[in-house]
Amino acid sequence: MSVDNLLKALDDEYKAYSFYFSASEFGTPFTNLLEAEANHINAISFHLNELGVQIPANPYNFTTPKSFEEAATTALQNEQANVELYNTLVANESDPQIIDTFYRLQAASYNNHIPALQNALNLNSNSKFLEQLNQGKVLIDETAVMVNRLKDGSLSQDELEGFLGKLNYSLVGGAIVGAFSVIIANELLNKNKE
Repeated sequence: MSVDNLLKALDDEYKAYSFYFSASEFGTPFTNLLEAEANHINAISFHLNELGVQIPANPYNFTTPKSFEEAATTALQNEQANVELYNTLVANESDPQIIDTFYRLQAASYNNHIPALQNALNLNSNSKFLEQLNQGKVLIDETAVMVNRLKDGSLSQDELEGFLGKLNYSLVGGAIVGAFSVIIANELLNKNKE
């Protein structure tokens, strides 16, 4: 069973290595995980060499994921499947040294790879949220400038239309447009009263 188990483990580590290679253009954590997978391949290859088994070539080649989120989500699924695979391999293995290697590789996935990917996804989500907040702040600042120009009569209709055309009609954008429309209507009513 040792050779079959080692070849199954090697195949899974080859798959992980190739996937991380394809995702390495997104930087960390994929570049770090790529190095870790190379070490995993070496650990399994050591046992195969000891048993006199020829090491097969890596058959995997992945295209680059479309986004960081896609890469991290796929990697998380793969790492969780890797943990499950090692449960099966350990249960079917009798060589204590190979079992030890399988446990170490499984622990690396469970204790290091999965948390690194989860942290990267969380940081990426947080940075997108901060980016949206900054865009909202820029829009609010620009709105204040437009309101002041409207008050002092220096805002042309073309500038107003251009500004309104740039707004994103999301929930936040809609609220800002609504507030801006109320301010404009109020200013127009005040001008008509004068």
